Amino acid sequence: MRNPLRSETGFLALAVLLGFVIAGFISLWEPSVKEVASSIEIVELKSMWVPWHPPARAMVKPWEVFIAPRIVFRVRNKGKRTLKHVAFNAVFLRKKTEMKLGTAYILTLREGLPPGKTSPPITMTSDGGYAGTSIQRLRNNPFWEPVVCRLYVVKGEKIVLLGTYDVSNEIVEKGD
Repeated sequence: MRNPLRSETGFLALAVLLGFVIAGFISLWEPSVKEVASSIEIVELKSMWVPWHPPARAMVKPWEVFIAPRIVFRVRNKGKRTLKHVAFNAVFLRKKTEMKLGTAYILTLREGLPPGKTSPPITMTSDGGYAGTSIQRLRNNPFWEPVVCRLYVVKGEKIVLLGTYDVSNEIVEKGD
């Protein structure tokens, strides 16, 4: 009579071993986060503030407007492999105090970006910002604190800083 525990255990051990082998082969084809970061050149970066939707509507009174910092940039692939499914995380910080104002996250380059090519514009808008009675009052606010954006590339649980960029104080009247 066959021992069912032994055959199930053997099958489980074989499945685990096969899983490790497959994961090893995939890691040979998938670039590391450091390789992805070294392949990325940020080009044509623009920054501004735009009317936006706060994450919690209760944060803003019905008569107020909410503005948030936004960065728009392109990625040039200076590496040797096609970049595909690249995630970016933007952390917007008050420049003087380094207090976090908000964040943005995007998974992009889904179609793939071949070596030497430049991506379409990538737009990232913070989930945090400032509220006021009008854009003009926000524009003239004496307590306006400059903001910087730390832009990271993300792959799995790994993250690499690509750069820190000043956010312009320009407020664009129309957000999208």
